[in-house]
Amino acid sequence: MVEAITDFFAEYGYWGMGVLAFLSGSIVPIASELLLAMFLNLGLDPVALVLVATVGNTLGGFTCYLLGYLTSKERVQKIFKISNKRMKRADLLIQKYGYWTASISFVPAIGEVLLVALGVMRVDKYKVLAVMALGKLIRYIFIAASFMGISSVL
Repeated sequence: MVEAITDFFAEYGYWGMGVLAFLSGSIVPIASELLLAMFLNLGLDPVALVLVATVGNTLGGFTCYLLGYLTSKERVQKIFKISNKRMKRADLLIQKYGYWTASISFVPAIGEVLLVALGVMRVDKYKVLAVMALGKLIRYIFIAASFMGISSVL
């Protein structure tokens, strides 16, 4: 089983990281941080992996923004079963910090809700995209640097 997973990662390399990061950034619950570590463990270039993961995850996150942009808050809450409490918390964050809220869109469980709320509130898509990409890039750099530091010690 482990060998099959390793073979998959080795065979699909950067493309695999990009697709899986995209899915992780959307509403599919995949831990892209763990995947990045697995791809790094295969010896792939860390800079390329970080860039591919950032682009894929950002595009995936933008799908959440578009879901909110193309529909209403009530419809989003109904489809994704988002409680009024969670949506109200996201609204308050966005009212206070605006598009900068997208910088924490990588946080599990609330990141997608924040991006949907940013879309529902029609926050500038270019600013959201830029700030979201920056937040995700910083996170992936931190993860890669942490992993490489740990693996070099071992």
